[in-house]
Amino acid sequence: MILEIKSILKSYNPREGNVIDSIDLRIKKGAIVSLLGESGSGKTTLARLIAGLEVPDGGEMILDGNVVANHSILVPPQRREVGMVFQDYALFPHMTVLENVGYGIAQSTEKKDRIEQVLNLVGLQDFGYRFPHQLSGGQQQRVALARALAPSPKVLLLDEPFSNLDTSLKRQLRAEIFQIIRKSGVTAIFLTHDTQDAMAVSDKIIVLQNGRIIQEGTAKELYESPVNPYIANLFGPIVKFSAEDLTQFSFEGDPSKTYAIRQHNFEVNPAKKTPYTIEVSIEKSTYLGDIYLNQATLSNKKTILFTSSLKCEDQIRLGFSAHSLLIFK
Repeated sequence: MILEIKSILKSYNPREGNVIDSIDLRIKKGAIVSLLGESGSGKTTLARLIAGLEVPDGGEMILDGNVVANHSILVPPQRREVGMVFQDYALFPHMTVLENVGYGIAQSTEKKDRIEQVLNLVGLQDFGYRFPHQLSGGQQQRVALARALAPSPKVLLLDEPFSNLDTSLKRQLRAEIFQIIRKSGVTAIFLTHDTQDAMAVSDKIIVLQNGRIIQEGTAKELYESPVNPYIANLFGPIVKFSAEDLTQFSFEGDPSKTYAIRQHNFEVNPAKKTPYTIEVSIEKSTYLGDIYLNQATLSNKKTILFTSSLKCEDQIRLGFSAHSLLIFK
């Protein structure tokens, strides 16, 4: 393991409770891991603890086999070999690309070669004498990545690296940036609130809420087997049902459990083999490009939003299969 975190605690104000609440975490060398959570979930504080920019109130942190934080040891940031790509890139405006990338590298005979190596890695070998304001947003991001990689860190932290980019550029750069990280072989921890970003790049996703890890696993594991409705909804819109709601579809549920169906898993005018169906009146059908978002209300006033490839009008039969149900204790 490149990073082990054991029962780490952090509080800024004891009256408000812990921002990081007894987190345990193990990350393999060379993995790309996403810390996924909404604002206030604790992901930025956890990253700052890993980087050494915050002091934990308890617990232990081990980096590449060496204790970097516990009750008696605190290794400062500059000695942890943790790189960081900030949300706003934080490039020095008065320095060229070459100077920015070389900033964190100690003077040596190999410094020039290392700068050249990482600029080749990020595809900016011809931009060394430009200043940040002469670069596009995507190029600035690559410079920030090259600067973080240049000292050969053991762990690379990326804080919401795509939040300042428009959607089309984000998709392109997301693939390019993480291809670069794969080639470098560095262990990367990616902070994001965007589930699609996390699913696209991660070997493992760690979901944080209120300073705790509430589930971790691959994108497939979290999408198909979420532990609660909150995580299910992070990975795509759902409709929650009680057991009583489902009786209208002739499904016998357990009153002690909560159920959910993803909006795209409802079946419109299904074949007879679909066992759980009901007739509903369509109240609204909104065109969203490749799908329609439809609204209907059950007889118990439960509103359902579901998607379909064709526009739904008037009365339809709406159904689902048992394997589409997400079930929560």
